[in-house]
Amino acid sequence: ERIGVPLKTERGNRVFPVSDSANDVANALERYGREKGVRRLNKRVTALKTTDGVLTGVVAEDTVIKCKAAILCTGGASYPGTGSTGEGYALAKSLGHTIVEPCPSLVPLVSDDEYCLEMQGFSLRNVTLRVLDENNKVVYDELGEMLFTHFGVSGPLVLSASAHMRDFSAHKYRLSIDLKPGLDEQMLDERILRDFKKYTNRDFCNALCDLAGSTMIPVLVKLSGIPEETKVNSIPKKQR
Repeated sequence: ERIGVPLKTERGNRVFPVSDSANDVANALERYGREKGVRRLNKRVTALKTTDGVLTGVVAEDTVIKCKAAILCTGGASYPGTGSTGEGYALAKSLGHTIVEPCPSLVPLVSDDEYCLEMQGFSLRNVTLRVLDENNKVVYDELGEMLFTHFGVSGPLVLSASAHMRDFSAHKYRLSIDLKPGLDEQMLDERILRDFKKYTNRDFCNALCDLAGSTMIPVLVKLSGIPEETKVNSIPKKQR
């Protein structure tokens, strides 16, 4: 904001430019750099030069930039199209740094749950996502937004959750979604009762339209175990 990019904070403490344009951020940083005397050189760095263990220069294709210090800002290895090719690790290693094997973070999640594919493209708002490990230990619990995809789940909540999940090759995680985090069991039952009274002569599968999205209703009906043609006025408390 100090260099001319007004910001806004959305749910989940996500910060964006008010303009919703990433170009505004890039342009402001470039302008700020020019004002501070930064010289920009668009060349690929291929090596770092050292003399007696001291950094003396950066090799950028056919150019050697003499320096006493260099900052590696290459990104990781997640998105080669943006320059995050993993070359930064090799440059750091060439200077003797120990490299920890990178693992995915801030990524969508793959699930073998058949219902994800059935609900692909369906988004959820104001839900609580909880991630549990094999020992049922909660590793993430947050309110926000997410969506189902053809391979699993994605969206802001899921990307944030993935940062708390480690070594996918060795661990499996279970996701629990609270669709109505603002309601306890009694309040939820009262809510369902109101809907059932409103749609008293409808089949069960046609009486959930106020409670859930149309894409999710068939899944909820299957998971409930209640036959979809059951009239809601005949559903007992135990089934509710």
